Amino acid sequence: MKTTCGTLIAAVGLALLSACGGGNGKGQGTGADTLAAGRIHAMEDSLYANPGFDRKGAQALLDVYLAYAKLHPLDSLTPEYLFRGANLKSSMGDPQGSIGLYDRIIRDFPHWKKIPDSYYLKAFTIDNGLGQKGEAEQAYQVVIGKFPDNRFAKDAAQMIENLKYTDEELMAKFKEMNPDSTQAVVGK
Repeated sequence: MKTTCGTLIAAVGLALLSACGGGNGKGQGTGADTLAAGRIHAMEDSLYANPGFDRKGAQALLDVYLAYAKLHPLDSLTPEYLFRGANLKSSMGDPQGSIGLYDRIIRDFPHWKKIPDSYYLKAFTIDNGLGQKGEAEQAYQVVIGKFPDNRFAKDAAQMIENLKYTDEELMAKFKEMNPDSTQAVVGK
């Protein structure tokens, strides 16, 4: 049932996006664009309302995000949908695909309000998704260099500091910093 439902949602979403193609590309949506965005929100609500991870529903939503971005490459909603798509790709175990979407946002929407987030999450995905510590450090340094006053600069600096530790060493370090966290009070 989930397969059929997910496929149906994707087909309806893609058909709707195809029908509303030809938007002006300047962020001033037509009625059809607004309807498409509403349908995307409905798909998101449906996907995130269910407990657990619905891989087919996530793929359907990702397909609709990417179709919207293809049909409306300069629309003001496009970087947001690409950003959400990057998050979905990461959740689906595709860090390289996630990084590709962050790179697309960085390249095509350099003045978007969440561009610092995109740089940071790209670095984080290189670090945790791919496990490439050297590349991750360089990507974190880019965050610090480009956005020194942004909240992510401090986080990036901390992540660089943590790169020298193994996962076990990090866990021990955090336990040492907060020894009471392992003795949570039950029943209160």
